[in-house]
Amino acid sequence: MAYKIYTASLLKEGLVAYLSIRDGETSWTTDVNRATSTETVEETALEKAAERSEQENIVIGAYAVDVTREGDHLIPTENRERIRAGGPTITLPASGNISQSAQVAA
Repeated sequence: MAYKIYTASLLKEGLVAYLSIRDGETSWTTDVNRATSTETVEETALEKAAERSEQENIVIGAYAVDVTREGDHLIPTENRERIRAGGPTITLPASGNISQSAQVAA
């Protein structure tokens, strides 16, 4: 069965984040498996919490993502969202250690 979760980018860090509502407290996590889904909360409540977080400048670009549950894991149904949840598909250079070819490409 398909459910929805909300994702966005953390405004300060730029990381992919997922909306989590626990005990009435709203937070954002980088772990898709800690996201709150429509399995347990109404979608309108998730949407309102995401909008409030945008207004408070915590996240930017919040939107709903379709997911399925496999055991304890939430799996995004779209390939783009699976990639966002899994992190970069390439090895990133260490901070402050950009190769010359990367500088030329930029």
